[in-house]
Amino acid sequence: MIVMVVASPSEEESGYICICSRGLTGQLSDEKLEIHRCPSVMELEELIRTGERTDMACIDITVPDMLRLTEAFRSRNESAYIILIASLDISPVLYMKPGIHAESLILKPFHKEQAVAVLREAFSELLRRYQKPDREKMFVLDNQDGRILIEYDAICFFEARNKKIYLNTGKEEYGFYGTIEQLEQELGERFLRCHRSFLVNRGKIERTVLSRNLLLLEGGFEIPVSRTYRPVMRQLGGK
Repeated sequence: MIVMVVASPSEEESGYICICSRGLTGQLSDEKLEIHRCPSVMELEELIRTGERTDMACIDITVPDMLRLTEAFRSRNESAYIILIASLDISPVLYMKPGIHAESLILKPFHKEQAVAVLREAFSELLRRYQKPDREKMFVLDNQDGRILIEYDAICFFEARNKKIYLNTGKEEYGFYGTIEQLEQELGERFLRCHRSFLVNRGKIERTVLSRNLLLLEGGFEIPVSRTYRPVMRQLGGK
């Protein structure tokens, strides 16, 4: 499933972008498209704060403060495809920088033909990434919602529960079929087995508390450590 954000106060422009995006997704793939419309700075700020996974964003930086939020959005979504809606009144120096790294641009005054061309290129590239993901950086999850790409750095842990595996990012949880054993082999050294039901991201471990048989992760998660894996935990410096 592709998740898209459209941040623009113009109902006409954002509406056309949404209609066009749905049409292109249907033409080019079988993926589902979920769109979040943010007509105000406050709504975009709230969406960024929640940390929800996003694959593509179309942001109108002619609105005061949207440029700052675009940079904040990029810091939370390193692999997202960003399209900026800009005007000739805004110097490219302000938005052509590494902190934003926008892939494409729609210039005002808004023309539907230009928007279609930009969106077609964007969805073609995004779908190419979906079909041939960079598996060194992304975990590829296929479930009833379609294909979901999640950066390894965004994953807190995997949990085996109720005959399924659940991937937890701290903000969202995704269920799929598989086994912890298969994941442990597939993911290698970046994830650590601490329990028969848990596989944790080494980079998310804040503290080991062996006296309570726990790993404390970013976000306040407490993950149990079983007796079998206590020797491994001692190597992390637990008490």
